[in-house]
Amino acid sequence: MSDVKIQITYKDDIYAFEYGSQAYIFHTGIYNDVDGKYSIDGLLDYTALVLDCYLSDSNRTPLGELCDYIAERWNEIKDLGKYEILDKFYSEA
Repeated sequence: MSDVKIQITYKDDIYAFEYGSQAYIFHTGIYNDVDGKYSIDGLLDYTALVLDCYLSDSNRTPLGELCDYIAERWNEIKDLGKYEILDKFYSEA
């Protein structure tokens, strides 16, 4: 499985991901204008954080909802740990 790479071309740059879920998160971040508000580096940080939360969650995570939740609250939760974020997500959902 380590040979699989998913590539996205965005604004003439190529971004490679190991998981389809990463590509989905990246795309959802673009849809939520994370890159417009926080730069491409912010979008990549967002993608990494959402993926970490998603892979660490023991529930059946609604990935789209988690993406939107984190994008809408990026400034207030970007420095929290993944389990703190998940606790907030499930308590506020």
